[in-house]
Amino acid sequence: MKNLEYSMKNLVKTIHSSNEYNQYHRLLEKIKQDEELYRSMCEYRKRAFCIQMEDHEDSMEKMASLRNEFAATINNNAVAEFLIAELRLNKMARQVNSGILNSFDFDVDFL
Repeated sequence: MKNLEYSMKNLVKTIHSSNEYNQYHRLLEKIKQDEELYRSMCEYRKRAFCIQMEDHEDSMEKMASLRNEFAATINNNAVAEFLIAELRLNKMARQVNSGILNSFDFDVDFL
């Protein structure tokens, strides 16, 4: 188990030193300097997340409407860069999770 803990700490260090992680946090701190912009961006992210989690046929229309509502926010250069950085960091997390979970030999035939 100590080997696993050591490897996990090294993985976390590697992630923390990655360009994706550092760019995400650098851009987040930049946006936080403008409280209104940060608040608006967080509201957009929260509502977009809720729409993405719904299982409705009109999700695409809802997202288009949300993008129109928050156009001034998401067209801000810092916010646009941040949202891209967030996607990249999420992709990295998915790849790490997938790589680990796919290497396990779980019996899921019962599903």
